[in-house]
Amino acid sequence: MTYNPITTLSQLVSQSEESSLPITAFPQILQDVIRYLQDGSKYSAVLAASTVLAAVSNSCQSLIEVFNNNHGSSEPTALYFMTLGESGSGKTTLSKLVMKPYDALKAELAQEYLERLATYGRDFAVWKPELQALESKLRTAIKKDDNPEDIQARLQQHIARKPIQPIMPILVYNDTSLAALLDGLSINPSAFLRSEEGSRFFEHCTIAQQAFYNEAWDGGVYDYKRSNREPCSFKPTLTVSLMLQPSLFLSYMKKHGAEALDSGFLSRFLFASIPSNNNYPSGGMSYRYRQDTFSRDEEALCAFHTRITALLAKQKELIWSAEVKKKTLKLSPDAVAYWEGKHDEWISRAMTESSWSFIKSMVMKASGNTLRIAASLHYFVNQDDETISLDSLHRAAAIMEWYLSHTAEWFYQFTPQYKFQQDVQELTKWIHNKFASNNGLPFKKNYVIKYGPYRFRRSDILEPLLDYIMSTGIFAYIHKAPPHSAVYITWRMPNGYFAPIAEHNANKYSPPKQDDNPIS
Repeated sequence: MTYNPITTLSQLVSQSEESSLPITAFPQILQDVIRYLQDGSKYSAVLAASTVLAAVSNSCQSLIEVFNNNHGSSEPTALYFMTLGESGSGKTTLSKLVMKPYDALKAELAQEYLERLATYGRDFAVWKPELQALESKLRTAIKKDDNPEDIQARLQQHIARKPIQPIMPILVYNDTSLAALLDGLSINPSAFLRSEEGSRFFEHCTIAQQAFYNEAWDGGVYDYKRSNREPCSFKPTLTVSLMLQPSLFLSYMKKHGAEALDSGFLSRFLFASIPSNNNYPSGGMSYRYRQDTFSRDEEALCAFHTRITALLAKQKELIWSAEVKKKTLKLSPDAVAYWEGKHDEWISRAMTESSWSFIKSMVMKASGNTLRIAASLHYFVNQDDETISLDSLHRAAAIMEWYLSHTAEWFYQFTPQYKFQQDVQELTKWIHNKFASNNGLPFKKNYVIKYGPYRFRRSDILEPLLDYIMSTGIFAYIHKAPPHSAVYITWRMPNGYFAPIAEHNANKYSPPKQDDNPIS
């Protein structure tokens, strides 16, 4: 397959409209719940799918790893999501529906924590007096030089049996500070970071904080240095789901986007934007409410919640036992070959002048994210088979490729090509207005440099824009006689000819000679 570089926004829009979110690539249980959450297309499939996939990622992340054949090692399966949507797009509504099992688990953990705390209090009340008695005996034995070794051994054994005070684990963090997140992860290193107002997250996300999230995504060990407390090290496993309004993220990108991309922070996210009112370039991905699109299957959400609850129950066992036991999922041999080929294909599309060149950093992480998607979806429906099949990888790659296309669509607005197109539109509008105020008479090209939009009043900027505009055939350059006289800009009239230069005696000169066929 050949990939031609995208040079205009219209090309990008055309490409994106030809594809849509591959809902059928998800396992059937997730297809059903995504369609249920859409509520007859009242809510975007993009929002429903990203919300569901984030929950799947988190429910599996403590239980599995996936083997990366390129690295020769296992890595986490946790995913990072960023979803842009206007107020009223359903972000909070769908999130509440999907997160119900987490709310139930939070209540269970709170109740069990209170019970464990009460048990701890009773055990400690018994343990402490014996400690004090042994300490007293040891002091007496030392004073009397009465063979204290036996007492010392008993004291050491008793200290080793000290009851451990339970700590309330936190599984989900909502709009929390990094300091609070790190404190919680130092206790339970697996968590779900969510924000339905992601602007708060970005307001305080410094380069140093981005480095932590990069480390967490990579599966590295984080050295946590705490004030007034001993430092500790832990291996965070973190699913991140950020939702925010497009205008707020756009503002962030204009201020800090370059450094966020350079640091690799944004490169790790699965990015989606929910269009509103069909104004976003990809009209094909917008949505309208159609009440009778399908009959909602109430069992779909229940089945999804049941599966999430079962996986969270396994997580709870690991939390209270303080064990770290993860299955390592591996690709089948044919899946490995397909995955490597897909990686090469995507990288080729990120080369200079190719369709994804401006999101190269995201593309570089795509094969890793594909592994994570494949492993999470595979384990969500089958906890017994540790081999990811070719079919499962096909589905994960289809989902990942959609995310890449969607990312390219949104980030195109930061490219030189898009800026050029915007400048072309601005200058074209100015030329139209000039003709409207000039009774349609051609005017000197030099007039644009003198009186046109201020930021275009340099020939190195203006000439490429005018050349492009002239190439459309809507406008053209013409000269008075002799040939080397001033250059004028004229416009194509309805009859297909270009408007001639006006003279004091209109009958003195014939209109410029035109081709028999009008310019199309």
